[in-house]
Amino acid sequence: MEMICDILKVVSTGPTKPTHILYKANMSWKVLSSYLDFLTASGMLDKEDQEGGKRSTYRLTTKGKKILSLYDGLRESLNGTLSLETSESLGRMLENAKPIGPRVSVSPW
Repeated sequence: MEMICDILKVVSTGPTKPTHILYKANMSWKVLSSYLDFLTASGMLDKEDQEGGKRSTYRLTTKGKKILSLYDGLRESLNGTLSLETSESLGRMLENAKPIGPRVSVSPW
């Protein structure tokens, strides 16, 4: 997940060439190429071919922005950098949450 988000961060600055991503994300071409294919197929990046398909640039999609935002939020919370306001807001949400009933497990045995 970290490698995917490294790529998304590099591309979040605007249209980015693969070689720029390669250097900024510190990956080999073989590894980066497979990640770019995955990110494009999953809708996190858009690939734009230029000059008859010889050169390409990548752009972050809305889905990619959301994933990156979630990842950054998770990293902040795990590093203990949640703000007091965020912690209090989370506390209020938990207090107002309605309990659900016990989990019913049906075993075929």
